[in-house]
Amino acid sequence: MTLVWIGGVVLAIAVAIFFLKRPAARPQGAKPRAARRVEPAQAPAEPLPMPVSDLPPAPLVEAPVLPMPPLLAGFRLLRAEDLTDEQRLAYAAQFRNIPRPPKLLDHLLSSNFVKAASSAQLVELIAGEPLIASRVLMVTNSPMFGLETPVGSIGQAVTYLGLNKVRSLCLQYILIDSFKADSPERKRVLDSVWTASALASELTQQLGQRLGFEDRGSLVSAVVLSFIGRLATTASVSRDQLAILAAASGLLARTIAEQATLGLGAAQIGRLLMNDWGLPATIVDDAAEIDAVLYTPSTDFEAERADRLALCYLCARLGERLAEGELKDLSRFDASAETSPEFFHLRSYLASSTLKRLGPAVRSPDIGEAVTRTLAAMHV
Repeated sequence: MTLVWIGGVVLAIAVAIFFLKRPAARPQGAKPRAARRVEPAQAPAEPLPMPVSDLPPAPLVEAPVLPMPPLLAGFRLLRAEDLTDEQRLAYAAQFRNIPRPPKLLDHLLSSNFVKAASSAQLVELIAGEPLIASRVLMVTNSPMFGLETPVGSIGQAVTYLGLNKVRSLCLQYILIDSFKADSPERKRVLDSVWTASALASELTQQLGQRLGFEDRGSLVSAVVLSFIGRLATTASVSRDQLAILAAASGLLARTIAEQATLGLGAAQIGRLLMNDWGLPATIVDDAAEIDAVLYTPSTDFEAERADRLALCYLCARLGERLAEGELKDLSRFDASAETSPEFFHLRSYLASSTLKRLGPAVRSPDIGEAVTRTLAAMHV
């Protein structure tokens, strides 16, 4: 009896489940309902973009740190101040045949003259050096300037070219007269270095003006004087030593060759010469430290000084490349794309806000025209 009762309960539950799951009857003529579509899970809706002014600052993305070129990483500078008295005397003997430049150099480099000289004062100084005066007039009257009526006096040349330009020409001619060649090869190298210094000084003047540098006369002086060491070594070393130095390409390789051959690099030899000539210490430091950009990070200098050194250094390297024919056209030059060791540290200098317009300025057509004019003047 119990089994019969349990069986009845089970049967009743099964019937109830059957009717619960059975779909309800549709009214006659009604369309069947579409099956409910199950949407896939979706991500939450993205919030509306915030106004630019409300956006949090983007994280700083640092430029990739390039490895230092092995040749530069292994370079160690030999400094003039570390020489013994005996070594200094040896250098003095080696360069004893280089005559001291005339007093005009001292006047042109004096701080008072650079900062406050008048055209009349410059004309008066140049008048005491007939050879320099004649060369300035030759350049002024050359086809590169296209004067309809030739100028006949230094005063007219200063009026047309400007005080800083004439002063720069005087510095260049004073220096080249101090270094003589005794062979065609030595003359070729001297001419190349002189051309490089002229191009570097012109670039420094032009680019310094475009970037708003003050005291551009001091910048141009420093660039011209930074070539003294190369002029001195080229004029004084033996022919075998000259061949070794001339074969080195680029500032780093050349400095390594100079240290191995002469005991000091050209920049340090230039420092010794300028000190021996009694030039002001600040001028000597400005000129001798330009090449230090090769191996010195920008953070080692105060910001304003780093900017000035970087401008002079870039102009010096461009002057050398243009003089040697390694660089034909500045319109496509991009310092950030340079892979040579000479530009490794320079890139950190060029990142400053002061020098951010330097690249476009170098590539501008008027800078190219200035280079063309300067090269033409070298053949006058």
